[in-house]
Amino acid sequence: MTEHPLTVAAFVTLLDTNGADLAVWPEDQRRAAEALLTDSDEAVAVLAEAEALHRTLKNSRIKAPEGLVDRILAASGAGKPKN
Repeated sequence: MTEHPLTVAAFVTLLDTNGADLAVWPEDQRRAAEALLTDSDEAVAVLAEAEALHRTLKNSRIKAPEGLVDRILAASGAGKPKN
């Protein structure tokens, strides 16, 4: 097993901060994550879970209930939105 400064717990924090796409991570963090991923099945599983969650959220089409915007604006005192 190779020594690297990144723990799985720290990796999870970086995933929460930077997202599941390692390509957009700062270079030093990406290199540390890649080193961890070569040695840690747990880190690989955590990344796979984060990628699956990202895909699910990206592909979901959640729509606000009818009238929600009007209710929020009415409660704020701002009135109806102008389209």
